Amino acid sequence: MSLECAHCGTRCADGSPRCPKCLRATNLMPVVDAPAPRPRRARVVVAVVTLLLVVGGGGAWHTLRSRRALDRVRPIPTEVAPQANDPLVAGAELQEVVARVRAERDPVARARRAAELVHQRRQAGVVGEGEAVPPPRSPDLVWRVLPSARERVSTLDLARLVATLLRAAGDPAAVAERTAPARSDEPADPTGMLGSFVVRAGDHVVEVADGTLTAQASVAHQSLDNAELAGAISAQAALELATSQGPRDRALQYASAAVDAWGASPTPLLARARVWIEVGGSSGLDLADSDLRAAIALRDDPAAHLARARVLLAMDRLAEAATESLRAARMSPAWGTAGLAMIALRPVLERLDASAPEGCDGLRRARAPWTDDAYALCAPGVADEARRASAARLLAGSDDPLRAAYAVVTLGAESATALHDRLRVGPRRETARWLMLLGHGELAARVLGDVDGGR
Repeated sequence: MSLECAHCGTRCADGSPRCPKCLRATNLMPVVDAPAPRPRRARVVVAVVTLLLVVGGGGAWHTLRSRRALDRVRPIPTEVAPQANDPLVAGAELQEVVARVRAERDPVARARRAAELVHQRRQAGVVGEGEAVPPPRSPDLVWRVLPSARERVSTLDLARLVATLLRAAGDPAAVAERTAPARSDEPADPTGMLGSFVVRAGDHVVEVADGTLTAQASVAHQSLDNAELAGAISAQAALELATSQGPRDRALQYASAAVDAWGASPTPLLARARVWIEVGGSSGLDLADSDLRAAIALRDDPAAHLARARVLLAMDRLAEAATESLRAARMSPAWGTAGLAMIALRPVLERLDASAPEGCDGLRRARAPWTDDAYALCAPGVADEARRASAARLLAGSDDPLRAAYAVVTLGAESATALHDRLRVGPRRETARWLMLLGHGELAARVLGDVDGGR
């Protein structure tokens, strides 16, 4: 029996207190040393038995191969966020929870129990569009903050917690990225930068956002190995730093490390694009556009198209911005954000002779909680009092520049001035651009800090 470091792959003798190469003490995993070669006759018997198993039990072989893929270990870039080094470790605070999961009779029951325990405890909201990105937390800390309605967690945080509980209970489990939406008329990840994550547990998938268990074949997903998971965590860390005015160089370091570690997915490119927008300076928009085009080439996603439209709008490339928005709206007709963009960009699309879906109708079909308020702002026949109440809720609910622009149109100059004090420079400028498209230059000026409203 030997020990192998899950971080760097170095092997050492059983009983060693820490890895002799990277000096980590928490990553040592027991491994069985390779047995001596078997006699030829034994090898023949094993080969025959294996062939029979493959022919007669293809499903079991597929499961075994999938489990081996989940345990694949690759080198992790040294530039990743510190939280990425021990992403699935159950600390002291989780041991009682692990015991409750382990007490279930079989792997399916244990997966269902882990999902239920996390979902029943969670009062914290899952990060939505326009909301602040939380820093990546350890599984223990995620468990600790779940009962607080004031907290926000990502689906990556929840997936890491569920996977940690299952692994600590002795079952193979892996964090996986959802690669297609649950509903064809909505994007898989409306934030367009964080990704949407589930947990692969044997032949099932845990939907961490609602605590349900479903057959893995019904959910389009890709399991993450250790390096890809480190990349996902680093992407979230980079977004948190960039959007909270943290150290610029560190945000860019984590974002680029995420792309290096998780190159098969467009999600780290989308995250880095957002980081470029926030901290990239004069060249940030060009670099963001480059990353967004690369992300779309990897996976044609409506959220990526709308993210690129917003970058093109900031670069005053209105025709291209309108075209990208139109693609997003056609791909996800029930996505409220795409509906709002369509209303604002309709004059540009009409000049291009492009047939655009009706934005308000899209909002009527949308299922996000905020879209009822957004519909009230653009639909005819809504009473002024109700319209203002919807605008106030919309403005309080997130810092999304597109939603903020519509709310300010209803609430007027005072809200525009207040928004200037509340928003960072980047979102402030984007809000002003949407207001200009909506024909409210005086409100745009106030959002930018001109208290005279451009007069």
